[in-house]
Amino acid sequence: MRILAIETATSVGSVALLDGHEVVREIIEQVPQRHLEWLAPAIARALESSGWGPDDVAGVAVSLGPGLFTGLRIGVATAAAWAYARRVPIVGVSTLEVIAAGTVAAGAEGLICPVLDARRGEVAFALFEGKPRAVRVVGETIGPVSALVDRMPEGAAITFSGDGIPRIHDAIRTRPRTVIAPEATWHPRAAFVGAVALGRLAHGDHDDPSLLRPVYARGAGISPSPWIVVPEAGEGTPR
Repeated sequence: MRILAIETATSVGSVALLDGHEVVREIIEQVPQRHLEWLAPAIARALESSGWGPDDVAGVAVSLGPGLFTGLRIGVATAAAWAYARRVPIVGVSTLEVIAAGTVAAGAEGLICPVLDARRGEVAFALFEGKPRAVRVVGETIGPVSALVDRMPEGAAITFSGDGIPRIHDAIRTRPRTVIAPEATWHPRAAFVGAVALGRLAHGDHDDPSLLRPVYARGAGISPSPWIVVPEAGEGTPR
């Protein structure tokens, strides 16, 4: 199945074209506050360089966050518009799961904790078991660094990854059996957005594009709180 995958949750944007498990083309660029002008041309470049036309895309995968407000809004809107216009299925996936999948692909085993900087002294995180693929064992949470520390299994070996590493470094550096993933794995990649979505798309499972909503690292009007549990993709409307 040929998939267009879009990742705009952080300042590193990417688009990828996948043919089943094979990554045909991936474009990764630093695009701080430039997602709007960057995304459509990047998709066009990826298609042209791969020799694909728009009609060759049989499904769309998009990262839903947690992440940056503007980037996610543009990525999800673009993916939904493509799915509507081309009448192809769409799947939204968790950005934290995307980071976990990339960390597993880089060789990490055991427990993996992807962490994104949610600003205002908070982080977005979850915990996955790195098997052949990343399987969630602790749900997605946005909260202070102390919430992350409290939710990590005591004594377990954990690999941490994501752009929130600098924010949590002091809190986890003395923790036994802590591994920091290579920095190259910290940003989510569109290739892994497609890889995470492939199973659902290949089995005919997909989301309603009109109901897809980004999961922002911090919503309008939300004040700091002990933690905010974020619904998983497809489980209600994230806020």
